[in-house]
Amino acid sequence: MAHYGKLFDWLDRRCNSINPGPIRDLLRDHIVKHSAVEPGTTVLGVEIAERRYHTLYSLASAVGIDRPRLSRLLKKLGEIPPDATEVECGNMVFDAATAVPMVEAFETAIPLRDVPDYLGASKRQVEILYREGIVLPLVPRSGRGSVRNVVFGRSHLDEMLEVIARLPEIEVSSEGDFHPISYASQRGAGRFEHLFAEILQGRIQAFRSPDRTGIGSIVVDVGPLVAAKTA
Repeated sequence: MAHYGKLFDWLDRRCNSINPGPIRDLLRDHIVKHSAVEPGTTVLGVEIAERRYHTLYSLASAVGIDRPRLSRLLKKLGEIPPDATEVECGNMVFDAATAVPMVEAFETAIPLRDVPDYLGASKRQVEILYREGIVLPLVPRSGRGSVRNVVFGRSHLDEMLEVIARLPEIEVSSEGDFHPISYASQRGAGRFEHLFAEILQGRIQAFRSPDRTGIGSIVVDVGPLVAAKTA
């Protein structure tokens, strides 16, 4: 707290017998909002119970990643300027509520090459969903390092799989012309990515084939979809 100078020193040590008014609370709030105060630290007479910000060092400890590697990762995520020096990195603070989940998400992320198997889709289908912004990478495509290292948050992909898993299972005796959405697209029901997005949004009735998983398990009644497009 030394960089707050004489004001902090006076409020912290010399006015215990004198009520300084709201300035002490204002300075404390400012310190907590802009500094990586360790939990349990007493700031101007009040113990801080919850961490608001991390330094690079405390964040590395919290997420279990060595500091140089974490620094490179944060630069890739755009949280640290790419030309920042080691000293500059050490002086930065990061919002604890967003930094820890962001780093942990990146550590468990799935590379683009593995997404087709994870989602039960073809490579071409994933490329389309990625291009159309339906499957979103952790690092935006315009961000630093996004082209060379495209990865996807596991929770983002799991949300899609959960929606698919909640689709009713198709019954063998079901009447209709049921096929995968890729086939429906070829028949004129609409573009694959549009069909998939509308299924996720609950705007198209779809079912789930029990013998497949993920996107490949989705089946729709092709006839009504084609009829609606040509009407």
